[in-house]
Amino acid sequence: MKSGIAAIAAANTEKSHRSMNKPSETTALVWFRNSLRATDFKALYTACKEAQLVIPFYCFDDHFHTPLYTGWPKTGAFRTRFLLESLEELRLSLQKLGSDLYITRGITAAEIMKIHQKFPISCIYLPTYPTPEELDIEKGVQALGIPMKRFFEHTLIHPSDLPFPPEKVPHVFTDFRKKTEKSLRIQEPLPSPESVKTPEEFLNLACPTPRMEDFGFSPLSDDPRSAFKLKGGEIQATHRIDHYFFKTHSILRYKETRNGLIGQDYSSKLSAYLAAGCVSPRTVFKQLKTYENHNGANESTYWLFFELLWRDFFHFTALKSGHRFFKIGKEDRPKVTPKFEEWRLGQTCEPFVNANMKELLHTGFMSNRGRQNVASFLVHHLKQDWYLGAMWFESQLIDYDPCSNYGNWTYLAGVGNDPRNRVFNIKKQADIYDPHGAYQSLWNA
Repeated sequence: MKSGIAAIAAANTEKSHRSMNKPSETTALVWFRNSLRATDFKALYTACKEAQLVIPFYCFDDHFHTPLYTGWPKTGAFRTRFLLESLEELRLSLQKLGSDLYITRGITAAEIMKIHQKFPISCIYLPTYPTPEELDIEKGVQALGIPMKRFFEHTLIHPSDLPFPPEKVPHVFTDFRKKTEKSLRIQEPLPSPESVKTPEEFLNLACPTPRMEDFGFSPLSDDPRSAFKLKGGEIQATHRIDHYFFKTHSILRYKETRNGLIGQDYSSKLSAYLAAGCVSPRTVFKQLKTYENHNGANESTYWLFFELLWRDFFHFTALKSGHRFFKIGKEDRPKVTPKFEEWRLGQTCEPFVNANMKELLHTGFMSNRGRQNVASFLVHHLKQDWYLGAMWFESQLIDYDPCSNYGNWTYLAGVGNDPRNRVFNIKKQADIYDPHGAYQSLWNA
């Protein structure tokens, strides 16, 4: 298997959406992976242009749905529910386009081979990712010998539009931001295909969307203390953008409110939709520019773009670093200690930490301000391995994204990019961001 950078070099590097190859494939399989949308999904769009028939495919790969060595689920209940909701919306979108979604569970390569034996696949169209686990699964599919066309489309900026080669990504975010902003080029989002032509016999094989019970989870009920239930799907992502940008104009106050702890609109709440690929960063950016064109730009609208650049920075750093991105400064399989368990369950000596950890445990969500505080407390006060904290977040967060999650943990632990001392005074942070104790009272009750 090629390294992350080599794989991207082999991926589609077109600088415009107008130059498409002439149709050559007969039957394309579109592997959705973490791109659970029909709009601005280049793998789907290109397959529909190039192939006569298209089979949409999604696999719950066993690798992501087996326990971690700690015993925690690698993909927890809240993210599983979000994925199931997203897949159900994707299926409905594909049905409207004349197709359906083949959803299965197992080893992805083996599941694709089952389809290949019934419907010979001329080419697999897929989004590619820079992270080792995703690349390993891709390697297994590549071993089938079926031609593959890879597309790098989960970042705001395409690698071909960076002002430097991926292996030269700056080590510090500020340098990355300044250089990219000088020559910023964001590709225009693609529309959804007009139709998806799928073999009639295949449509009869499309199986129902799995249930929570199929993954060993009981159906979830929403915690009444949570002000916002994240529901998965491309339509839900569109509704959220419309609400946060155009209906409430909350985007105009984002920089001032982004450190909030209670409520629906102190932040965009788009991270889960970006992580699952229900919406592309390019679509978010286009909607942001549309809003600015009609309502004016300010420091807050810029700050949302700033956060999208942070997301890109971690993705390109992972692409540059490969396996090292996930291993820097960590022990091999650190042990879960009693101190760590107190942190995980929200039973420490700090009420502010406890409140945030309980919100995560009961909802799968935690604010950005909360994440910084609980990470600092675990690493710098409890002296626990940052990697365990990152693994717990991986298990629990609805909006888990490997690059952002592990990038932020190494950043806060002082072992990754820009290694400075980031020790938070938890009591001072609580006084600033929860001055009346409302958040702590809500979740520690």
